[in-house]
Amino acid sequence: MIAYRNIHRLTALAIFLLTGIVYLLTMAPTLSFWDCGEFIAASHTMSVPHPPGAPFFLLLGRFFSLLPLGSDIGFRVNLISVISSALTVMFLYLIIVKLVRIMRGKEQDTRDYLIAISSGAVGAFTYAFSHSFWFNAVEAEVYAISMFFTAIIVWLIFAWREHSDSATGDRYLLLIFYIIGLAIGV
Repeated sequence: MIAYRNIHRLTALAIFLLTGIVYLLTMAPTLSFWDCGEFIAASHTMSVPHPPGAPFFLLLGRFFSLLPLGSDIGFRVNLISVISSALTVMFLYLIIVKLVRIMRGKEQDTRDYLIAISSGAVGAFTYAFSHSFWFNAVEAEVYAISMFFTAIIVWLIFAWREHSDSATGDRYLLLIFYIIGLAIGV
């Protein structure tokens, strides 16, 4: 059981790092087409882009634009999508593993562990390298961070399901609602 947890955690970390590196290598070095330039400029100057405005994304964009990485502000704001997309893929892996455990029951032997881990990895990588997700993962758009919030909320719902009968189960619900409130700002 302890070895499975370590392999499970290392697989989640490896998925995060691998997708993050791939997204970073394929990221737009500056602004790209459509709304990305508007979001980069509005983040750096703290102005208001087209409706609905995306205030939380702009606050994050301002923070990232101040980081001492690279010489281009567009590069720095694009990092929001890279990091949030890599986290989204990691949380998708964790969600799929939880779904496999719910569907198949608790793992009994090594074969069950391998089925759960490999199912999660295949599903996460399939999503990570799909055209539309990858396209949004490498530019300053709100879709990547929106998918991150969706993934973390779904993962927290499954975590709450496991701890709903405990004394701390309500904390998961409060965190879910807080993150939903943040997601509205994206």
